[in-house]
Order: sequence, then structure tokens, then C-alpha cells
Amino acid sequence: MKDPARPQHITSIEDNPIFVRGALIWLLLFFITFISFTLPNNPSISRWDIVTNIPYLLLDLVDPLPEENPHPAGWSYFPQRFPLIGIALVILTGAWGLGQIVTRLIRIPLAPFTIERTVFAYGVGISGVSLLTLGGGLLGILSQTLCYLVLGLSALLGGISAYTESKRNISPTPPLKQSPSDTVSQETIFRGACCLLIFPFVLSMFLGSMLPSTDFDVLEYHFGGPKEFYQQGCISFLPHNVYTSFPFLTEMLTLLAMSLKADWYFGAQAGKLVLMSFSLFTALGIFAAARRWFGSETGWLAATIYLTTPWTYRISIIALTEGALSFYLMSSLLALMLTIQILKSFSICIADRPPTLDSNQEVAPNKKLCYLYGYTCLTGLLSGSAMACKYPGVLSVVIPIGLALLGFSWALLKHDKQQRMSVTLKLAGIFSLGTLLTIGPWLLKNLWETGNPVYPLLYSVFGGIDLNDHLNTKWKGGHSPKSHNPVNLGKNLIDVTMKSDWLSPLLFSLAPLAFLKQQHRRLIYWLWIYVGFLFLSWWVFTHRIDRFWVPMIPVASVLAGIGATWSSKRTWKTGAFIAILAAGLFNLCVVTSGLGGNNAYLDDLNYARKFTANLTGPEIMQLNQMQLGPNQVVLSVGDAELFNAEFPVIYSTVFDHEVFKQWTAEPEPGVPDKLLSMKSANKIKEKLKAERIAYIYVNWAEILRYRKPSSYGYTHYVSPGRFKKMVKEKVLLPALPNRFSYRKLDTLDNEELEELLNWAPELIIEREGERYFITAQIFPVAP
Repeated sequence: MKDPARPQHITSIEDNPIFVRGALIWLLLFFITFISFTLPNNPSISRWDIVTNIPYLLLDLVDPLPEENPHPAGWSYFPQRFPLIGIALVILTGAWGLGQIVTRLIRIPLAPFTIERTVFAYGVGISGVSLLTLGGGLLGILSQTLCYLVLGLSALLGGISAYTESKRNISPTPPLKQSPSDTVSQETIFRGACCLLIFPFVLSMFLGSMLPSTDFDVLEYHFGGPKEFYQQGCISFLPHNVYTSFPFLTEMLTLLAMSLKADWYFGAQAGKLVLMSFSLFTALGIFAAARRWFGSETGWLAATIYLTTPWTYRISIIALTEGALSFYLMSSLLALMLTIQILKSFSICIADRPPTLDSNQEVAPNKKLCYLYGYTCLTGLLSGSAMACKYPGVLSVVIPIGLALLGFSWALLKHDKQQRMSVTLKLAGIFSLGTLLTIGPWLLKNLWETGNPVYPLLYSVFGGIDLNDHLNTKWKGGHSPKSHNPVNLGKNLIDVTMKSDWLSPLLFSLAPLAFLKQQHRRLIYWLWIYVGFLFLSWWVFTHRIDRFWVPMIPVASVLAGIGATWSSKRTWKTGAFIAILAAGLFNLCVVTSGLGGNNAYLDDLNYARKFTANLTGPEIMQLNQMQLGPNQVVLSVGDAELFNAEFPVIYSTVFDHEVFKQWTAEPEPGVPDKLLSMKSANKIKEKLKAERIAYIYVNWAEILRYRKPSSYGYTHYVSPGRFKKMVKEKVLLPALPNRFSYRKLDTLDNEELEELLNWAPELIIEREGERYFITAQIFPVAP
């Protein structure tokens, strides 16, 4: 059967040589501009440096040069990862089983093993497992045995449910004997090429995700919070770490892995492997969306573009929540698109029905209405899960997805005003219910613990325990944009589309070409509107950290896949193939060269643990080596990046009340922190003894970072003079010999140097003719 002839206007655009040449020129100019930038986070490296070294970097992957003092590494250490892989598989299969059950209960009209159903089952299941972990943690019953039992039972019941459901929907079995094709089809070759390009990226993500993390936020609260919950045996309010009152969907998976491993350190690495899987299922969601509306080739290319983007790799190996938020944004969008598809079909049914209906004619609209409610509930569950990853999910997913759903319902049902009002209100209620089921438990937890459901946000509305006006102002100042200058808007647009270190040149070179695609043009426009909304909401409402816009990448990848297949002309396909291959090789070099993160993929994990801990906190390693007992507690001042600490520690983040100040300062209302008097030596000694403090660890480098005018700010009470006084009064002993806590003064930027000279010039010393800044000190408490 011949394909139907395409309309003339489609042929004239998609096959027009002028458009094809223009698209190729655009692609070339974009790539040239893209490689002309230096990397903002690695300013000594330009992209052109990477391009000229691609052959050597790729050769180094296959046959690396020998090192002088090599790490203990190699495939012989890969078996160390087996327990981590096993724990991740237990969590993922349990989540899949739970997701299969839930998606069946809400009557999603998709076979259990379809790609779309798999994406939805994963998303709902992971969210459900996270909430079960929250419940178990609040009750203090997260035992290893119970966790294995619940996950195993979930996997078993979900598997049975999926099997029985698939048997009901099974199609007649095709004949066993089918004549095999004599030649390999072009489609098979194309899919194989995509898999070949994707494979090294996925392998790098897989291996990299099991390595220790060195990211500050991860060590401070993404891992640090679950570690504290695990060590204390339950989940509770932590007044010294405001971040642990965030919705913790991904962190609950880390806590669950710790419980399954019965070890907080290697459990965290297993949890990181689970978090890596978000990128794989995001790619699956991208594939499903692009394939369903634009064809298999578009789906494969869109998923390939996403998985070969260095940002995808980076968020996969660092354990940042943006990976999960990206997944829930994409899966919510896919669920919304399917909901609108059902809504369109339902609107046609009710528009074309005759005035009088018999019982058989009522079946079709009622069945579609049932499917519509099921998809709406699913969309709400996934959208709420996005907010459960982090609060900004309400802005990037819940609000736009919810408004789009209700807007399309109102517009599509315009021919029946009674149905329009009834159905739209029901959809609003079902979507809200689904959203509350997945985010509600986190809001209730905060309401119970702090009196504020979105703690520490909206303090002026809800208040909140352990907060005050000063801390609220500090929080808002640290998490809001400094200005809304239109000049910065253009600059930031370039940063997002071309300049960021971990961008792929394919994303925003191919995505604009989606406008040339004549198929489903309205959908393309809506996808671009969503991308624009995500960018503007990032620019208007956040403090513009680069990773905060990463959740737009899945939508941009869908558009890039559409743009890559806008024309069927051989000239375009050849040019697009060359661009995708060149970008893939470039991106692979970025990922594996170390610019994307820790790339010691096959290091001995025990060695890697010590190496990375020494890299992020040498003073922590020093204290670890002292093998302190359970009654030898360390008070950390300035440093909250304490995941690697193997000793009991008391600390506070920069947005919490400073513990050192609370313990040692006289309460003098209205007196500036800098002028506060210290309590008597005896009172301070008694407090330190009561808290079993054996050492006070002060991280001057962190305090200086916070004190900079462009940073969050830090209490003026903490200064070297306070500790000098405590040593003089024999509350503390002199600081331990300093072996590595120095930084050359000429490496400080002007802002840091000026602040240091004004605040703590006594921290500057001279050694061998060079001036250094003492970055940290450890003071033993006097007996």
C-alpha cells in the first residue's frame, strides 16, 4: 500500500533546497559560535582546546597513558560494585512493582510492558517507595529486614499484576515460522548507530554514579541529611540543618539504600546509582513522547541527544535532585499530552452524538471519560512528585501542567457548556488530589514539625520554628535574583543556550529547526512556550544557579529530535548525521576527561573514599584518623559539608543559628554580633563539657566565602580573636599543628582578599617568602 501523498505546502517546505541549505548554514554557524566560548566553570579551557584534542582524548579512553603514582584501579575492582548494584536493583524492581499496581488501579489504558506504562510505573513507584521510606523513618522502623520484605513483596505483587493484565490484553499469537529478512533494514542500522553512540555515555554514568561524591550540596544535605536520619534511627526535625526540611523524595531513596546496606557510606553510593536511573527513564519518556507524535526516528534521536548531553551525565553522577525533577517534568508532560489526546477524542464523541442515545452509544464517551480521569490522576501524581523533589517543582511543573490541563479542557469542550464546566471541575479536583497524594505528606510533616507546610519558605505568612526575621531575610537574599536588568536577560539566555560548560551543541542548534516541521505544529509551539516559561521562571524567581534550568533539557531534547528530522532530503540527513556524530564525540570528551566530574570509574572504592574525603575536607580526614570515641564530639564552626565525618559532630548551616555563638555569647538584645560579649570561661567550659565537646573545628575558608559581600553573609561574632581569647583563658588548647590548611594569598580574588584584610588579618602568615591564608584550625578542648 502506497503512502498517502503529502500536502503540497508540506513538500514545498520540508524538501525545499533553500530551506535545507539555510538549516545547514544555521547549524554550521551555531557550532562555530559554540566552540568559540571558554568554559565559565573552567575559564582556563576553551571548547576549541577540546576540539583540537579530541583524537588524543578518545585514544586515552582506549589506551590511557601510564601515570607516575597511579590509583589502585581496574576491572579487578569492579566486583566491589556488586553489592551496590544489587541494592539499586532491589529498590528499582520494588518501585516498578508498586508503580504497576498503582497505574492499574487508576485504570491507565496502556499495556503493562509498553514504554509509556513503564515510564509511568517507574515514576509513580519511585515516588511511592520514597513516601513509604518517609513513613517508616518517622515511625523509626526502617530496619534492613523490613525494607527488603516490603520491596520484595511490592516487586512480586507488581509482577503478578503486570503478567495477569498483559494476559488479558494479549493479541493472537503470530505464526512461529516467519521468513527472516535477507538484509538488515536501514531502520535497524539507524537504531544500532544510536545505541552505539549512547553506550559510552550510559556506561560512564553507570560507573561514575557509584563513585564518592565531592559536590558541596550533596555532602552537606543530599547525603548528609539521610546520614543523620540513619544514625539516629528515625526522621525528625533537625534545627541545625534547614535544608533537611525540604521535600526529600530523592534523599529518601538514599536513606532506603543505607538501611538496605546497613551502612551509611556505601548505602549512599548505592542510592546514587538509583538516582542515576532517573536519567535513563527520562530518556525513555523523551523517546515515548517524540515517537508517539513524530515517529520512531525522531524518538531515537531525541533520546540520543538527551543522553549524550554532558549535563545529563553530570547530574547523574553527582546525586543532584535536578535529575529526578527532570524526569518528573518530562513524565508529567507526557501524561498531560496523553490526557489532552483523550480529551480531544472525548470532545469529538460528545459533539457528534445524537440527541437521543441508546445504552450502546453511551459506552464510548463513558469509557473515554474513565480513561480521562485516570490520566488526570496520573498527571497529578507525577506533578506532585516533581514538587516532592524540590520546592521549585511547583513553579516548573505543578502550576503550568495544571493550568494547561484545565485550559485545554475548557477550550476543547466549548460545544457543550454543561459538560465543559462539569468535566473541567472534576479534572481540577482529580489533578489536585493526585498532586496532594505525592507532595501532601511532606507538607504535613513540615506543618507538624515547624508550623509551616513549606518551611523555610513563606515565613512571613506561616512563620516557622527556629526561624526569625533576620534568618528569613538572609534566606530570601541568598535565594533570589540580585537584579532583573534586561541586559542580564540576554546574557543569561546565551549562557543557557550556548555557553554553559555542560551543554551539547545539538540542543539549541536543532531545537529551533522544529519550527520547520509541518507535522503537529501546534504541539511544537506549545513545547516551545513551555521551554520559554521554564527559562523565564528560572530568570525571574531563582538565584540563577546554572543547574536550576537543567529540567528544561528534556523538553529541548524533544524539540531537537523534531528539528533533526524536519526534512527527509538526503542532503539534510547527511549534514545532521555529521553534526550529531561530531557533537557526540565532543561531548564524550567533555564527560570522560574529568570536566564533567569524577571520572576515576574503576578506582578501588576504599581508596576512592579516602581520596575524595581528603580532597573535600582534609581536616575531616585528620579527625577521622584520630579515631574519636562516641563521647568525643566535635563542634564544627563554618563547615556543614560533613558527610565524610566518622565521628560525632555538632554543626549548623549558614542559614541556621550559629551554634558557637549560641553557646559562648552573652544574650545582649540589640547589640551587634561583632560587639557581643563572651560568657565567662567557666560557663563556656561547663557547656562544652555538657555537650561532650573534645575539639572545635573552625573552617575559616568557608566563613570567608560566606562573608563576601556577594555571598550569603555570616555572623560577625565568629572571628579569630574569640578563639585566641578562649586559648588564653585555657578553655581551649592551642590549635593542632597545621599540615595542609593553607592557601596562597595571591589565589584569593579581590573581594575575598579585601574581606580577609578587614576581618581577620591575623589569619595571614608568611612561609618561605610567600604569604598564606590559614583556611582551617582544630582546637582541642582543655581538660
